[in-house]
Amino acid sequence: MPTDKRADKRADKRADKRKPSDDTGATPPAADERLRGLLADLTQLQQYLSERGDHTYELAQRFLANAKRDSSSRAYDERQATMLEYQHYIWREIAGRVNKLVELYGDGDQQPPAP
Repeated sequence: MPTDKRADKRADKRADKRKPSDDTGATPPAADERLRGLLADLTQLQQYLSERGDHTYELAQRFLANAKRDSSSRAYDERQATMLEYQHYIWREIAGRVNKLVELYGDGDQQPPAP
């Protein structure tokens, strides 16, 4: 029965996919190690998002300053500043949510990022 052999091969392939494919024979990291790694990555993400928010805020301020200096492009500069201020809010809001996750699942041994 050739169909049984094919079914067995497919089942073996599915089982192989579930196994960690580590050629070194090392055991996969423990759940605590994985959680610490995830929390470290989330902390880096939070810092990156905060920096992006700060950068967009600075750009918004530049556009507002230019709108005051140059009346010929005032409407454009004000629209750009408004859009960038909204982006600043979004970046900071997402960073705050990520920080809440770090605080919720962290065990307090990590230093909180500077605001």
